[in-house]
Amino acid sequence: MGAAWVIGALCALEDAYGWDPRTADIILGTSAGAIVGSLLTLGARPRDLLDHQRGDAAASGVRVDYDTWVGGALPRIPKPGIGSLKLLGDMARRPHRVPFTMLLAACAPPGRGSLSGVRDLFRQLRMADRWPDNPALRVVAVDLDSGARVLFGAPDAPRTDLASAVTASCALPAWFAPVEIDGRRFVDGCAWSDTNLDLLSGEGLDEVFVLAPTSARRMDHPRSIPAQVERGLRRIATRRLLHEARQVRDAGTLVRLIVPGPEDLAAMGANLMDPQHRLTVLETSLQTTAEALRKPLPNGTAAAPTPGAPGTRNLR
Repeated sequence: MGAAWVIGALCALEDAYGWDPRTADIILGTSAGAIVGSLLTLGARPRDLLDHQRGDAAASGVRVDYDTWVGGALPRIPKPGIGSLKLLGDMARRPHRVPFTMLLAACAPPGRGSLSGVRDLFRQLRMADRWPDNPALRVVAVDLDSGARVLFGAPDAPRTDLASAVTASCALPAWFAPVEIDGRRFVDGCAWSDTNLDLLSGEGLDEVFVLAPTSARRMDHPRSIPAQVERGLRRIATRRLLHEARQVRDAGTLVRLIVPGPEDLAAMGANLMDPQHRLTVLETSLQTTAEALRKPLPNGTAAAPTPGAPGTRNLR
């Protein structure tokens, strides 16, 4: 459902400013954002993605069963063991080198889930054995044994194909099996940060748009225990996002955060992997994001963003 929310928000962003997000100088994607960002760099318009989510695959010829492409709403029972003894040993010697979430990833048992449905999407797009020509794309994943973040697509990153990079960025620990690239095991970039926005602080960008489906601008108050747990994790992600946004702003970049509101949270429920309410999340995001973009911005962000204006560099 994270991808569905991002697609709805992208369409609202394009409608609000008349700006094509495919023209961004950098498109940084983590997990679901890696899927959507990759499709943008391959030429898909936000409205193309919207129509495809709604079931219109005739124009593209690309078939995706969104209800089953990541294996369903619940994970398979993971394998016995822990994710990475090597990373745990390194963290014991240097405990503050990586976020606490990396400790959880290192301790988590290896997942049994498969991202073959996501990989098949990029196979249909002929990106299962190569990287796109568009230099804007950055896909974030984490090396499970070293704890290092890798930006696939950056000049110093391991060379790989797009399908492998995106599935690595989506390989949630304990849910999916790590993805091996160049002899290294990679997991979901969210194991470090849900957005990894801080990686842009040295890029010299003028303006940044952040679409973060796992954060929130205002929490709701669900009654169910699973939803309360999810909201607790969402609060952590939101605090980290705000910290990363300050880092980027301190570097002189305007930052606009676009995140779910209470209506979106109610549509999402407790489990972002559950496809049951995907279309409701999509349609809700279209409306709530459009409303949020019409509101005055707080101090420290762009008062009247003009993406794509001459002399600026932009990021979705």
